[in-house]
Amino acid sequence: MYNFLMKKPIFAIGILFFVIFLYQFQTSDYMQNRRKMYTAASCTAVTVRLNKVKPKDWKVDCKGTFADNSDTLLIEVPLITSNDKIPLKIAAYRELANHLNFVAKNSPNDNLERTSWVKISVTHPTGQADGVISGMMLAKMKTVETPAALAEHLKTSVRVKDNFPEVDETKKKN
Repeated sequence: MYNFLMKKPIFAIGILFFVIFLYQFQTSDYMQNRRKMYTAASCTAVTVRLNKVKPKDWKVDCKGTFADNSDTLLIEVPLITSNDKIPLKIAAYRELANHLNFVAKNSPNDNLERTSWVKISVTHPTGQADGVISGMMLAKMKTVETPAALAEHLKTSVRVKDNFPEVDETKKKN
């Protein structure tokens, strides 16, 4: 074998480069994502299901682990408004509620119950609205049917925060 590699040094260098490529490929982001997708976890199962039905401009990811009760489903959604009459803050909260309802209806219910937290961010160039809800409460949202009950469920279970600029009503009327 040694004599063969000495007679064909380019072949030996090619084998060396191929081995280096394989070791680097194992630690690449692509392989990390593939490995994470095939690891049994509730958050990963929800992510795989949502990636099949979500709009293309959504970003869905998992952080944390189930073992230390920190697995969090992170969803980032851009805010696209066509009605200028509605203030951005109200439009962002409306979209936040609609997107949470979409996630609840399109996720596997048993996996969503086992996900510790769901954090959704509705972003706009002028601000951002964030909502955090436990996976158990979001799974219960799937069974709520009336808009009034849905609004009450959202008030009691979702913690929201935003940084949209305040609109002064006196300036708006003038």
